[in-house]
Amino acid sequence: MTRFNYRLTGRVSAAFLVFILLSGIPGCGTQEAQEARPQSEIETVVPAAASQAPLTAEAPDAPAAVAGLKAKIKFKHDDGKTAFSVKPEDDGAKLVDADEKEIARFNVSGAKLKIKDAQNVVLGYVIYSDGKYKVENADQSQELWKLQPQGDGDWKFEDGEGRLIYKLMKREYGYEIEDGNENSLSKIKLKDGKTSLRDSSDKTVVSTKDQVSTLAFACLGLEVTDSPAIKAAFMTMVIFHSR
Repeated sequence: MTRFNYRLTGRVSAAFLVFILLSGIPGCGTQEAQEARPQSEIETVVPAAASQAPLTAEAPDAPAAVAGLKAKIKFKHDDGKTAFSVKPEDDGAKLVDADEKEIARFNVSGAKLKIKDAQNVVLGYVIYSDGKYKVENADQSQELWKLQPQGDGDWKFEDGEGRLIYKLMKREYGYEIEDGNENSLSKIKLKDGKTSLRDSSDKTVVSTKDQVSTLAFACLGLEVTDSPAIKAAFMTMVIFHSR
């Protein structure tokens, strides 16, 4: 009886092995057998082109840099009223006013950020390369400004022709913005969890209690343009690439 059971079991196991091997060959196996396969096994043979996986930060059109803006950053005036906010989006960020009305949208592709106003008109681009940032006009025919590190924590801000406009001097409290003659124009200070942009008389212009680097915040103090969208876009790109 024991010998019979051993032989019978061996035959059944061999037959089952043959069935398993044949069921993996296209066209073999019954419909019922195919339907009985686990869902996870069926999914492994679906062509990659048919997959509809959600866009992630590692995909080409949504670089990992976008993850640098983890939550909305709200900026307030000295009187405590909201001035504007920068909100993360799947493809970049959005600039909104105190009433959450869109002012501009920042779409990121690779190392390039496109600036568009509320009417979807392109205002310019911010481009990151080799640790440097530059702003180009709407059709990318002209470099307007560039921000580059000096190796000691300081940065210099130049126009498209390489002329020095500002120096961002690293300080214990954050950064001090000076002109080419070393005149102090403004300061970016981090104190007690609050980051603020202060004018030459040390009066707060705008501040936030949300997380943002003092270098990124300094972009709001670069008074080469009256466009809040371009300033905020510059800041946002620095946030995306801050480490």
